[in-house]
Amino acid sequence: METVLNSKQTALVFGGSGEQGRAVVEGLACAGFSPVYAFGHQHSVEQQQYLTDALGAIFWKGDLQNLNDVRQVLQETQATAIVLITTTDIPCDGFSTAAAAEYQVIESFFRCLKEVYEKDKLPRHVVFNCRDNVQEEAKGWIDPLDDGSIVPHFSAKGRGAAFALRFLADVPDLKLTLVTIPFLYSNFLGFFCPLPDESQTQWNLSACFGDGNNKIDMLGAQDLSILVPNIFEEPEKYDNQNLRVVGQRISMDEIASMFEDLYGKPVIYNPLTVEEVSSMEFEGAAAVAQMCQYLGDARHRPHDVELTRQILRQDPQQFEDWLLTHSEASAFVKAGLIEDAPSIVSVAVFGAPSVEATSVVKGLLYDVRKEYAIRIPVSDVKNQDVVELRALHPDRITIVPVDLNDTKSCQAAVDGVQGVFLATHCLSEDSTPFEQEEERICRVIDACEAAKSVRHLVFSTFESAELLSHMQELGHFEHASALDHFDARARSAAYARTRKLSVTYVLLPYYTEHFLSMVVKQADSSVVLNVPKDKQDTKVVCMSIDDLGVAVANIFDSYQVYSGHEIGLVTDFASANDIKILMEQMILKSSDGTTVKEEKITETITHPTYMKDFGQMFGNLAHSEAVKRRRSVAKTFQLIPSARPLKEWIEMNANDESFREKLGLR
Repeated sequence: METVLNSKQTALVFGGSGEQGRAVVEGLACAGFSPVYAFGHQHSVEQQQYLTDALGAIFWKGDLQNLNDVRQVLQETQATAIVLITTTDIPCDGFSTAAAAEYQVIESFFRCLKEVYEKDKLPRHVVFNCRDNVQEEAKGWIDPLDDGSIVPHFSAKGRGAAFALRFLADVPDLKLTLVTIPFLYSNFLGFFCPLPDESQTQWNLSACFGDGNNKIDMLGAQDLSILVPNIFEEPEKYDNQNLRVVGQRISMDEIASMFEDLYGKPVIYNPLTVEEVSSMEFEGAAAVAQMCQYLGDARHRPHDVELTRQILRQDPQQFEDWLLTHSEASAFVKAGLIEDAPSIVSVAVFGAPSVEATSVVKGLLYDVRKEYAIRIPVSDVKNQDVVELRALHPDRITIVPVDLNDTKSCQAAVDGVQGVFLATHCLSEDSTPFEQEEERICRVIDACEAAKSVRHLVFSTFESAELLSHMQELGHFEHASALDHFDARARSAAYARTRKLSVTYVLLPYYTEHFLSMVVKQADSSVVLNVPKDKQDTKVVCMSIDDLGVAVANIFDSYQVYSGHEIGLVTDFASANDIKILMEQMILKSSDGTTVKEEKITETITHPTYMKDFGQMFGNLAHSEAVKRRRSVAKTFQLIPSARPLKEWIEMNANDESFREKLGLR
């Protein structure tokens, strides 16, 4: 009997309240698992609201040490995708006792799982987030603690994992994948946070990893949100495997340098001895010292970067990106690393007169929190659309010439401004080669990095078409130029990540307004919906272009919060057929609510060159697993509370004269 994977597979996460558990719950929910249960002792009100309201998960209160709770949740949820995350609770009576207790919880869990299976015969796949059994692996080169334990909070999980593999070996329907976790980036929010000296002139990263050049395997817990769902997608491939995942192999000296670059304060790695860390006055100090000694030693079994990349199907999160994302964490505030971020009140908006740039200019103008001075660098200062854009507020908008093929000109365009919004034409009518477009974008990025005034860059981009076509198996396209521009933007975004620059990456949706170009009023009064060939049932991520400007204004207002973030904008997933239904409901009524004519929107499949490009864009913004993992409706509405879902947007515009005129209606 084989596990059947489908988008409605029920998932159950034991330990869903911790950092790893929340990431996994979020990933499973976004990947289409439904329902997703989060099992745990308790959640804070904020955590529970996020799990239930934003993600649609179901909180199940229970105790892993209580087998009745475990048995009940397994039987009642009938979950087939199960994640187990355990913790070592350090009690007053010693490390060895705590490790033994955690091991017992793990063993009892798998015995209970097998017991439940023998009754219901339901195939299940368990992913167990575990650690190395250091008690065995470091025997002879790490001195045990007084009670004989070695890194107990690792070893208990390692022992439990080895037991589970043996115990389930004779039950093919109970698949097991071990995910061995390295040192997590989030440890730098705790004991490993840089702390100031007495004079607060230098911040020290104090640990006993050995030499500052030693490479340490590390991982961002957020990568688990992609790793775990992808493992469940291929149960046969990963059954009975121990996946030693890792995000980056990085030294403490490199990490200290990244802290220094971000906060502009001197940060150094302070190598301590194992004895110095062990003697520190906090619970678990001796175990932490052993852990550092183990992870910093060359005899430590390395994790597999390439394997991790293959499972993720993308590069794992790097420490620098994690640090930017958490740059305003309370731990760094308390450590004195953060000063109040200077406000951004002047912004250069590239890409005018594109719809993106126009929306951003309006969003900045209409922001009541501050009066932005807006600079619009363009190649043609006499362009009528650009002139009209400046006319919105001549006192606050300045047009400046820029030659995007000239480095000095790009530098002059951003000199003196504090924020930059960068957008280029992805499907423009001009014949600019995508290679040249990529060079221009990178030139502006370099200019932003070189400018002493620029505090933040908001960069609008698309997913790489090359990546999406691989993941969605879209195959070959008839008209490749549009896809080249997708990839050029994605590569430019990757380039921006290599610069010492505060950046927010905005993944653009399919604009709701574009659907208007698909609706044409015919001479016989019928209404034709032109949809790309073979795309009428394809769901795409969409949002009104008007909401982009509001999003960018909100990002600039709190840019340190969003620095390093990738924000996938989406308010709806809609197909051409969905639009047809909504348009019918709207266009059959006149402005006074009376019926005009019993006419239906008919579908005419057209396929000129424009529709080829349009179809490819449709395909690349499809509601696929690849896109869904990088976009969130809930997060979009958190950023843009005023955003309107598609149906509400159409209802709001139904009686607007200019809107109806575009549709050829009275």
